[in-house]
Amino acid sequence: MANQFLLYGANGYTGQLIARHANEYHLQPVLAGRNKEALQKLSSELHFPYLVFDLGNQAALDDALTNFEVVVHAAGPFDQTAHPMADACIRTGTHYLDINGDINVFESLKLLDSAAASSGIMLMPGAGFDVVPTDCLALFLKHQMPDATALKIAFATTGGGLSRGTATTMINNLGEGGKRRINGKITKVPLGEHGIWISFGNSPGYGKVRRFVMSIPWGDV
Repeated sequence: MANQFLLYGANGYTGQLIARHANEYHLQPVLAGRNKEALQKLSSELHFPYLVFDLGNQAALDDALTNFEVVVHAAGPFDQTAHPMADACIRTGTHYLDINGDINVFESLKLLDSAAASSGIMLMPGAGFDVVPTDCLALFLKHQMPDATALKIAFATTGGGLSRGTATTMINNLGEGGKRRINGKITKVPLGEHGIWISFGNSPGYGKVRRFVMSIPWGDV
């Protein structure tokens, strides 16, 4: 079916946001995940079909993906879930997108590049808040300032909170320190080794926003 894709982790915080946004744009995702009750509830609300299976069940996973050209993987923590899904996508010839921003996961998925190319599929981690949007911003700025030689990108939030998957990943990675790419190689550095104050201008409902920001091991590295 046109505009149809598999959304795994649809009942999670970010998965639900994706599902509702897809509905607004008249896309036709098939909801998927492990929690049947939660999927049924979301399916009843949005009138999308749903599938229930666990990433640990390879046969069920492969059987589900065979019917789709694209899967959007939204079930973290991705250091545990990315490879089972990506491996299945390679086996079934299904394009893979996820909302992960973990450098270690990016690097591990990079090792699957040859297998993905042989299968004729794309592996695109970082299609959520990070890293694809900031890549697009960097490219836009490069076009605007072609002679520039350095770029600093900072972001701040006003209101809202973290999803459970994001919070879990942050806690798990606290002991890993920060990351920098030095001479082309990702190098471990102290977490938050650099910090500056930045004015983000006016934010609706919050007025002028000024935040202290620090370096973090973001997927853009």
